[in-house]
Amino acid sequence: MVGGTGDGSRAAGQQARRPRAAGWAGLLLALVSGVLFALVPLADQDNRAYAAAQPCPAGVRSDTCTTAAAATVTDKDSERSGKSTHYFLTVRDSGSRATAGHRVRMTTHGRVYDVVGPGDRVTVVYWKGDIRAVRYGGSTQQTWTSPAHDGRLPGAFAVLTGAVAFGLLWLWWWQRYRPTPRGAPHSWETFTGLVAGILVACLALPLVLMGDSAEEGLQIVGLGAVLALPLSAALCRWSVRRVRRGIAKIVPALAAGRRVLPAAVHGDVPYDRPGYCYLVVGDGPLVATPDPTGHVALAPLPDTLAVRRVREHLTGDPAFSTGRRGESVVVIECVDGDRTVLVLAGRKDTPQILGALLEEGPGWVTPVGPTA
Repeated sequence: MVGGTGDGSRAAGQQARRPRAAGWAGLLLALVSGVLFALVPLADQDNRAYAAAQPCPAGVRSDTCTTAAAATVTDKDSERSGKSTHYFLTVRDSGSRATAGHRVRMTTHGRVYDVVGPGDRVTVVYWKGDIRAVRYGGSTQQTWTSPAHDGRLPGAFAVLTGAVAFGLLWLWWWQRYRPTPRGAPHSWETFTGLVAGILVACLALPLVLMGDSAEEGLQIVGLGAVLALPLSAALCRWSVRRVRRGIAKIVPALAAGRRVLPAAVHGDVPYDRPGYCYLVVGDGPLVATPDPTGHVALAPLPDTLAVRRVREHLTGDPAFSTGRRGESVVVIECVDGDRTVLVLAGRKDTPQILGALLEEGPGWVTPVGPTA
């Protein structure tokens, strides 16, 4: 929160530094993303070698070719891990030294896993000593290999960091080259890229890590990235319009008893004091205070404070936060003589503060209504 007009230059300096900070952070994350993308082919070289490997000649086992061996399914089970389910087949290969069999994690529950059971004969495909596929009838299902051993892990984090970098650079560009004029509503376009980047970042980890390969996961995320920008634009525009419609519906209300509400008063007036970020309503005249209980350091607001209009938070207005996640800030624009006074509060508290101002003060300064 910003306490008083004496902090204006400091707040302006902070606002000027924010675009630069976003730009540098975006460039750093873009560099990290590029390095991670470069690691994907290196980390995935084993999978490419396996895909290109030819079957070994009869009686020969080698790391450069694949070996098929008959096996018997001895168990079939699944394990829950958070919101995910892992699927396992235990198979015994007569040619293997593992008497207890091999417990193999499958990629999904489909294909082979869904149709086989204990006692069924299957064919397992070895490559470099690990079972990489299980065949049953005409179906083949690949086994699950750890993302730490292929390109999915660096690929997932490459997309994640790259998406966030895109969002930060988008934010920097709009704030640097398309700044919202002072006194204008905040532009929904400014945050469209950032929201799109966050959407892609949230999708990247599960989609890439759960794919059969890094390439498959990156292709799916790439398609999602194309759709993320228009979805983000629609979401940001809807959000801004929703806030404006909500402000237009605000009507004065009287508090049912004494309440201390998060709110701040700003203007060239003696009752604009640094750190005074609460208003006491429902107990006589409005009182500003830095005390969340509303009992000490009280600064009454004068009864000459008239309401001009209720509006959204505009560019250049003092910063304010209610501390409640997702709540929009509403500005009650008032006049005290020839001086403009702003009362900033959360959407939920504004009706009670507005009601107290109208009850104790001269009312509306002009008969234009709260949204004029």
